[in-house]
Amino acid sequence: MLISLHIVNFAVVKTLELDLYEGMTAFTGETGAGKSIMIDALMLALGSRADTSVIRQGEDKCSITATFALDAQSKPARWLAAHDIDGQDNQLIMRRVLYAEGRTKLYINGQPLPLQQAKELGQMLVHIHGQHQYQTLMQAATHRLQLDHYAKHEVLLKEVEILFNDIQGLEAKLEALIHAPHSADRQNLLQFQIDELSALELKPFEAQALNDEHQMLHHAQDYLSRATDIAQLLNNDESSGIYQQLNKIMQLLKPLPTTNTTVANLSDLIQSAMIQCEEAHHESARFAESIELNPERLQEVEARLSHLHQMARKYQVDIDALPVHLTELEQALNELLQAAEHQVALEETLALKYAAYDKKAQQLRLMRAKAAPKLSADITHIIQKLGMPRGIIELKLSPLDKRTLHGIDKVEYHVTTNPGLAPDTLAKIASGGELSRISLAIEMVTAQQGSTPTLFFDEVDAGIGGATAALVGQLLRDLGTRLQVFCVTHQPQVAACAHHHCKVSKTVVEAQTFSAMTQLDKQARIDEIARMLGGLTITDQTRKSAVELLGQ
Repeated sequence: MLISLHIVNFAVVKTLELDLYEGMTAFTGETGAGKSIMIDALMLALGSRADTSVIRQGEDKCSITATFALDAQSKPARWLAAHDIDGQDNQLIMRRVLYAEGRTKLYINGQPLPLQQAKELGQMLVHIHGQHQYQTLMQAATHRLQLDHYAKHEVLLKEVEILFNDIQGLEAKLEALIHAPHSADRQNLLQFQIDELSALELKPFEAQALNDEHQMLHHAQDYLSRATDIAQLLNNDESSGIYQQLNKIMQLLKPLPTTNTTVANLSDLIQSAMIQCEEAHHESARFAESIELNPERLQEVEARLSHLHQMARKYQVDIDALPVHLTELEQALNELLQAAEHQVALEETLALKYAAYDKKAQQLRLMRAKAAPKLSADITHIIQKLGMPRGIIELKLSPLDKRTLHGIDKVEYHVTTNPGLAPDTLAKIASGGELSRISLAIEMVTAQQGSTPTLFFDEVDAGIGGATAALVGQLLRDLGTRLQVFCVTHQPQVAACAHHHCKVSKTVVEAQTFSAMTQLDKQARIDEIARMLGGLTITDQTRKSAVELLGQ
């Protein structure tokens, strides 16, 4: 419940401190006095967007502070606990400050909070019914919202909403997989490339080995000739070989004194040379034996090398990197195959979500179908009291052709105002005056079913008067016995039904406009009702009529 509102430098209000109470409170005043300022200021405190134009001219900032009394078990109290905000003795203080340079700050019990969070909380505290809703009343979405609000479908609606959002996300992922750029073609290409490279039966460092083999085969005759010549030069049966020459030297050294150090060293060196010469001869012979004169194998090697070079050029990699490239292609294909498997899993999950959504949406449809006749009857009962004795309103449910965030139903009011006419949509049947009464009746009925403790009715009684206005006032008063109700009105019959009465007035001092709000006592209230009945001039007759309206 809203217990106080403090406004500073908002619009034409310099300073306003207003204490508020349970029951129904009426706000009246002359046109242009600023009756709706309180509602505008409160909406700002609750997180609505605003610009600097609302700041009183000449001031650098404005502030609005709204104080609410909370039940410890109420939804707003649980919201505070969930966001780790101190309840401050079961009170909630929302303060909004707007600066001329454009900055804005919002505090909840002294703790700064984003506007979106404040707006979320504000919707739990206050519900405002205004004339603008006459336009939204023409929209089927509004009709659905009102039915669900009336029947308290919040839990099931949340489940449907969660499932729908899940479906949207899964469908987006699936769409991305299905329409990934050339995914199928890419898979086929990768598989072809892998098959092509795999057919090569690539071996590590094969290219280098083939190059070495090709070198040997291509120059085999020359290498063999050279190896043979080297062997002969090193050692042959004739005396011209190096080994034979070294042996002759050793023979010449034998007569020399071996005790001589130089001779001994020389002898050792010649012997070592002979050993090295013999080993060299063996190596040259071994090399000669390894040489293969094989033209057929040379052709095979050349063909293999040519094929490998062709593949390397095709895939734009170095010939030695072909095995690595094959591995990379296999990894890429595996990723695509995993994506395909993921697609199948997504499709299966999506099918389950569809089934779950359809089940919940069908439950919601049944609940709506059950609640619609009761809501229709309740609204019909009130509109017949509001000067439409033959008016009938019905809620029609029709299936939608697709799943939506709010289910699979189109909910729409159909109304008939005269006997013999088939019910049709509000836009086709209801006149302006009838529409205002229907809107008011709907607001009355749906407000009673809501959990919001504070309701504002902003001139929702426009276009009615007399006995109808008196009935509206009584309905609002009855509503005020269960909820806190504020009503901005021009109707004396409505104002007279209020438990409390505030008058809004406007004065001009030194070319500056000031708006004020005053709690009326018994006599002041009689005068205000008399003014509303008779205009600026209050007569004994209008005062008497005011007393009668007030039941005093």
